[in-house]
Amino acid sequence: MNSKNAFAGGLLIFIGFLFLGMEFNWFHVDWHFISRLWPLLLVYWGANKYFGKSNETTSIITVILLCLALSFTFFHSCKNRVNDKIEWFDHDDEDEEKSFGDIKPEEDNEDRKEIFTSQKIVEEMNPAIKKATFNFEGGAAKFEINGSSNELVEANADLNFGKIALKKVGEGDNPLVNFSLSGKKNNIELDSDNASNKVSVKLNPTVLWNMNFEFGAGKADFDLSPYKVEKLKVTTGVTETDIKLGDKVKDLNVEVESGLTSIEFQVPEKSGCRIKIDGGLNNKHFEEFVKVGDYWETPNYAKASNKINITFSGGLQELSVKRYE
Repeated sequence: MNSKNAFAGGLLIFIGFLFLGMEFNWFHVDWHFISRLWPLLLVYWGANKYFGKSNETTSIITVILLCLALSFTFFHSCKNRVNDKIEWFDHDDEDEEKSFGDIKPEEDNEDRKEIFTSQKIVEEMNPAIKKATFNFEGGAAKFEINGSSNELVEANADLNFGKIALKKVGEGDNPLVNFSLSGKKNNIELDSDNASNKVSVKLNPTVLWNMNFEFGAGKADFDLSPYKVEKLKVTTGVTETDIKLGDKVKDLNVEVESGLTSIEFQVPEKSGCRIKIDGGLNNKHFEEFVKVGDYWETPNYAKASNKINITFSGGLQELSVKRYE
């Protein structure tokens, strides 16, 4: 048996089983956890190189790896289900006022037996702040970053489970701001208006930002063009992510670590942009870019006064970078 055929067939069975389980509510699929199993691909490719694709040993290793992936996924799902029964989400009394902000019940859907709430929380701006780090972490939701705020960070959320929280660390001119969406729920219906968390965030445009985004299954629409962003790191699971970058700084470095995801960047036409990819099995759409060695570059990259450098890491990604005027 050819290991390539074994892997392709086993992968289809694996993905089909996961979707079947979700449809019939056998278990909850944590797509972010599944994306973290991507190193098994390296083991598979290494076995192919070492033993050869048609070697029986490689086929056996391939089957073992697929069984391990399925076992890990099933065990993780069962563990989360037990945790969900024990505790919906952690509540920190000390940070209650800052974490929950203004919570107002909006709707009690009798069919789903869920209560929908709204939250608004703010981290106040201090004129002494010149630079800040923004850590953004969340579970399944529709995330949006758009617009400017006179505050340091402003967050609004419409939730049917969980809570959002803001916490600032440091009182100097370079603080750290942590944003989080916590709380667990099985079978999130991201395309349903009645069953999805929606989170909207605004930032202060006068601050020089370092940003770190980490979120699991969901959708993200981030318009960062109004902000001065120096560094951006994005770590995602199974997501659909759109990010619009601006030209407010001379050099912007972007790192993306993801798997089983669709991610699109929009970059200013006047800025030079260079792309590097570390990983395989990716579908790439780089409009108006040319291949230069190991990179993809815009024709104006060498002469542009503002440069954007994007590095993609991971596999099984739908990658797109477009230019806008």
